[in-house]
Amino acid sequence: MHKKTIHSNEYGRFVEMLTSERKRLGLSQSEVATAIDLTQSDVSKLENQERRMDVLEFKRIIHLYRVSENPRFYSQILNFLGLSSDEG
Repeated sequence: MHKKTIHSNEYGRFVEMLTSERKRLGLSQSEVATAIDLTQSDVSKLENQERRMDVLEFKRIIHLYRVSENPRFYSQILNFLGLSSDEG
């Protein structure tokens, strides 16, 4: 039996990447929560891998984190999604 994807190393690296970017931008979990219409507790659970992120939350988060203005973060996202062969 396969373990749930939320417990995979790949998902863990994904969450760490997003958490690091939030911190680099100086955003609190509460600020992120307000901006993407979640509670601070939800954001904490996402970052602690206690709750799975859905695709619309992901879209809102990368928009909030200004993915289009940050080539390094943009490259990391593309690499994670398998859309680039570059190491981000």
